[in-house]
Amino acid sequence: MLKEKIKLEDPLNEATLPNFSRLGIDHHSSTSLQYPDGIFAFRYIICSQEDRRKFDGNCNMASGVAVGDALSYRFAKVIWKMNPITKKLAPTENKVFTDSEAIDKAMEKFRKYKPVNNLDQEKFDHYLEEVPQTIRQGLKVFGELCGNHHVVCEQMVNHQDNKIFLPIIGRTDFSIFSSTDLRSEQSSVGVSSCSPLSICELKTSFGKPMKKRKDGSRSFSKAKLPSIPNPLHLQQLSFYATALKPIEAKLVYLTADGSNIFHKGNCADLEPENLKNYYEQLIRIAKRRERLLKRHEHINDIDRMKLEIIRDCDSQFNHPFYWRIGNYYLNQAKELWKKL
Repeated sequence: MLKEKIKLEDPLNEATLPNFSRLGIDHHSSTSLQYPDGIFAFRYIICSQEDRRKFDGNCNMASGVAVGDALSYRFAKVIWKMNPITKKLAPTENKVFTDSEAIDKAMEKFRKYKPVNNLDQEKFDHYLEEVPQTIRQGLKVFGELCGNHHVVCEQMVNHQDNKIFLPIIGRTDFSIFSSTDLRSEQSSVGVSSCSPLSICELKTSFGKPMKKRKDGSRSFSKAKLPSIPNPLHLQQLSFYATALKPIEAKLVYLTADGSNIFHKGNCADLEPENLKNYYEQLIRIAKRRERLLKRHEHINDIDRMKLEIIRDCDSQFNHPFYWRIGNYYLNQAKELWKKL
């Protein structure tokens, strides 16, 4: 006699939409998907948006933002910005600046950065010279890449993949459209249904602090350009390439002394089929992350549910940079994991 086969359903694969909003989660981002689970859980489940705004910054990040700002001021016809009335991101026409105006405007903002410790102060003092040099390298590169095309910076991308529940949201560094295509659509601010000619993801590197000299000043190494793209950067770019379907996707690396541009013509990773593989890596992370969030959905007490999620995550306090959020929040995280 044959026994009836019973199919055991995995409760984490139910077709019903999980109520992730109870945890304050309503989307993924290409950046947060690259965080280890424990770091993600502390940042986005334990901490509020107000908390995250109080995390310590770092000079490297502020320097990279300054370079991106200057290049968008110089080349963008449209920059997506927060609308002060609606409190939502919206495309805004940009007054295109000259090279020197763009550098001055970006550096004015960068000088307002407040270093978080003595080493960060030394980096800030050094980068006051290195950032403008890096911007000038970018002006050469993007002058050729942008040409007379319609350039949109910080374009909001909201993409839903049918293999996951939540959408993935991100903002492009540079989306370069054909001005002819936009005119044919009578687009006033560059919100176009047509595919971009190219999207460019911008990455910057700056000198690393070395040992102090005999006179007490800090020496810095020269930033090096990569010979191959960083896999995490390829994942980020793959998301934009999948969502926007550009003709070409490019990774642009800048230092004070030079630049390196990776594209499908000189890098196999950026060929469409290979870039798709990096996108699928991102989707697999999103699927696993959603399973993690859904695992304790049956618990009514939100605080207890959050702690159970944390219990399932490795803290990875030895990570080289993701926990640079300030001692106050770092100590909170360590105390949290101690209690589990």
